Amino acid sequence: MSTPSSSLVMYIILRRDLISALNWPVGAVATQAAHAATAALWTFREDAETIKYMEDMDNMHKVTLGVDSEAELDAAREKLEKKNLLHRVWVEDGMRVAIALKPYPKNTAKDATRQLKLF
Repeated sequence: MSTPSSSLVMYIILRRDLISALNWPVGAVATQAAHAATAALWTFREDAETIKYMEDMDNMHKVTLGVDSEAELDAAREKLEKKNLLHRVWVEDGMRVAIALKPYPKNTAKDATRQLKLF
């Protein structure tokens, strides 16, 4: 695909309740987002858009969105699956804590993520 890498976005969906209800340190929560993003990039490393995204690392664009519970994260995952959007769910301590989508053109993932607010 000839999409410029600057128009590709990696969406990360992260649970806010890890901080608010479970009292995880902010650094630990940031680490979960990093784990999810790294796992998605590795999982989809042979995808043309992922390759294009990584070829221009100085211009990577990520958007971190938040949900308030594991149930809301599961609902977001279901929506991604219905839209056939490739993603990776990150599990820590037996809990689903984050989802990272492979890089997509912004408009491709927009419908599935529109209802989510920034983290």
